[in-house]
This record gives sequence, structure tokens and C-alpha cells, in this order.
Amino acid sequence: MPRDAYERYGNVARSPKVRAKLVEVRDRIHARAQAIQAEEGVDVGLTTSEGTRPKGRPYARVAASLEHEFGTEDVSRKRILGRAARS
Repeated sequence: MPRDAYERYGNVARSPKVRAKLVEVRDRIHARAQAIQAEEGVDVGLTTSEGTRPKGRPYARVAASLEHEFGTEDVSRKRILGRAARS
């Protein structure tokens, strides 16, 4: 990719509109995950974060406890975050 195209992509990725859309999608997934965990009667430790990666790309993410998301010997697999992201 030519350097000027890379710089334009970076400028677009860092724009306020793109950041706002990332947060909007994150909040929608978070709200749906909260509803699913309430229906299931479990607390999967949902957290949200946003920021900028070292090379300048922004992110907004929702995280959940790995043991509830994927299961362990003692905890059943819930996939709450995965189901919320699909809906």
C-alpha cells in the first residue's frame, strides 16, 4: 500500500465518527450481553474499554470472564459475549 494511502486510512480510522461508531457498537453488544446474563442468572464480569493501539488504530471492546465464556471443568460454558455479538 502506498504511504499516502496508509496515512489517509489512519486519518479515517482515527476520526471522531469512526470512534463514535466503535463505541456505539460496543455499547449495543454490552447491553445485549447484560440482558443475556440477567436471563441466565449469572455474572460473567462484563467490562468495557476503549483506546488507541500503538500504531494509531482505535478500538472499543467488551470483555467477559474466560471461564464463563468458554467453560472449565467446574464452570459450564455460557458464551454470553459470543451470543451478544451475533445478535
